[in-house]
Amino acid sequence: MIKFINANKWFNSHHVLKNINLEITKGEVVVICGPSGAGKSTLLRTINKLEPIDDGEIIVDDIYLSDPKTNLTALRAEVGMVFQHFNLYPHKTALRNITLAPRKVRGLNKKQARERAAKLLERVGLSHRQNALPSQLSGGEQQRVAIARSLAMEPKVILFDEPTSALDPELINDVLDVMISLAKEGMTMVVVTHEIGFAQKVADRVVFMDAGEILEVGSPPDIFVNPKHQRTREFMSKVFHIPIFNENKEED
Repeated sequence: MIKFINANKWFNSHHVLKNINLEITKGEVVVICGPSGAGKSTLLRTINKLEPIDDGEIIVDDIYLSDPKTNLTALRAEVGMVFQHFNLYPHKTALRNITLAPRKVRGLNKKQARERAAKLLERVGLSHRQNALPSQLSGGEQQRVAIARSLAMEPKVILFDEPTSALDPELINDVLDVMISLAKEGMTMVVVTHEIGFAQKVADRVVFMDAGEILEVGSPPDIFVNPKHQRTREFMSKVFHIPIFNENKEED
């Protein structure tokens, strides 16, 4: 479904993504983790070409992103994205935030869009808040509206860029519960997050990045409990306080 082939990205002289090779299949949940500045969010944003790469290739659902004829509006209709800071329209209600894109991009009429939005708000536990403005919603509620807005486009994949990092700890679980339900329903998801519990519960694979490179890819136990690469072991030990079990293993 998503394939990176020797993808490289520079910001001026800074090599942000270095020879990225990664394939994500339909229905898979992939969590990307690593230290700040590793290139995680940049990698995520290249999937819908919010950040174009400078070298290599990315293929999304058989669409080659390097092709200048690629219809970005059509691509982004199929690749939903949930940002760290919600990005809701402050002057529109929760319901109207969700109905806007389906009407403009998918061609739904007002009734169809409202019916879809109402069902999605119910799905994320916010049917009682459909007429609230973003300023009247908690951070967790705003993020659930943002997820519903992405789902309203009926995308083939959803990208999550640290969706809980701006939330108070007591609000995180409501958002994670919605994401877990999506994973169980077979939604293809690529998630940049430090929520280790979420990753352990639903991730098919975890990608560990550092300094623009993918250092290790494996199942959650492979990465969080028994990593092979020295840098992964150091990170897990210091950040997540996970004991390092395989000190004697050679690096990949």
